[in-house]
Amino acid sequence: MGPNRDTAHRGRKTDGTVRARQNLYKQGEARGRVMVLRDGWAIRFALTPDGRRQILSILLPGDIAGGEFLMRGEVRIPAQAITPVRYCAFEAGDLREVAKDDPDLVWTFADICFSGHEAVEARLVDLGRRNAEQRIARLLIEIHGRLAKRGLANGNTIPFPLRQQIIADAFGLTQVHVSRVMTSMRDRDIIRLSAGFLTILDMDLLNEIA
Repeated sequence: MGPNRDTAHRGRKTDGTVRARQNLYKQGEARGRVMVLRDGWAIRFALTPDGRRQILSILLPGDIAGGEFLMRGEVRIPAQAITPVRYCAFEAGDLREVAKDDPDLVWTFADICFSGHEAVEARLVDLGRRNAEQRIARLLIEIHGRLAKRGLANGNTIPFPLRQQIIADAFGLTQVHVSRVMTSMRDRDIIRLSAGFLTILDMDLLNEIA
């Protein structure tokens, strides 16, 4: 979900690309541009003082990055592309002006913020009360649901460029542990991974695990 077509014409919009493993935003950056991902995946993450990474959210096509510019002058949470990303960007000041005449834009961003808050709460429950298999099962179901809602799933098959290290950093697991869980799910014919795509073979069982 992003700004509507009228907003895109009334605000100053720029298009751009970011290569995989390059930053969309660095911490402390003050460009003031709000990005809407058109293609590609990205992550928002925090680094601990000793350099460990905690992934806070996974951004998919249609998601917004840099929305905090609408309320703050700089980025607190950096964002990085994990695949090549195409985006369109709007100056935060322009969006604030457009929002005065376009209440739908306000509700769009409010819905995005609320959804993000719900996702953070669910992630806290994952980390505190679910085991590794349950966490990963929930992640696969969540991503499938988000992509399906945007017309980017082919039945139970979705693009899946997430490396095991990214999943590990999202849930405080080791890459070895993630590998064991994913291998077990493949061996039990719950999922299939092939050439950057994931197919959920047994959605009922995956939901039961989650």
